[in-house]
Amino acid sequence: MGKTQGRFEGLPIATDASADLQQLGTIPLVTDEAGALRIVLVTTRGSGRWTIPKGNPVPGLAPHKAAAREALEEAGLIGKARKKPIGSYAFWKRREDHWSLASVSVHVMKVEERLASFKESAERSVGLFTPEEAAQAVFEPGLKTLIAAAAAAAVAKGGKKGKRKGKGKA
Repeated sequence: MGKTQGRFEGLPIATDASADLQQLGTIPLVTDEAGALRIVLVTTRGSGRWTIPKGNPVPGLAPHKAAAREALEEAGLIGKARKKPIGSYAFWKRREDHWSLASVSVHVMKVEERLASFKESAERSVGLFTPEEAAQAVFEPGLKTLIAAAAAAAVAKGGKKGKRKGKGKA
């Protein structure tokens, strides 16, 4: 196991069924200059590992809109998240004195604009990945599966699969 993954040794595999915390997230899709599909990931504030923008539901705000708000705050992304989630995954969230099981309902978002300055820009890194690189960069098996599904659906709708190697700042 890699250095970051070692922090999770001893925790059982996370499943959605018994989650203590419900969250919303987005898989942000971008088409690069060459027309290839890219996925935007952000680092977590605590461990610095790669993940998708996610956060807690916002009272009075539709789930897909709350998920899009997280993408704006955490990565400076503006776009429309689909109303229907592509699926969900579970992960262990580290709290101050314990771990909580969280379930994340994930919406796909087509990115229309990327801002240079955003709310959490000093706290997170933002990266642009091919779908394959994104799936390898994240830790949670359920999230890996959702990234692959989002990329396959985008390609089926006419997107171009990522072919070039290399990741960089979004």
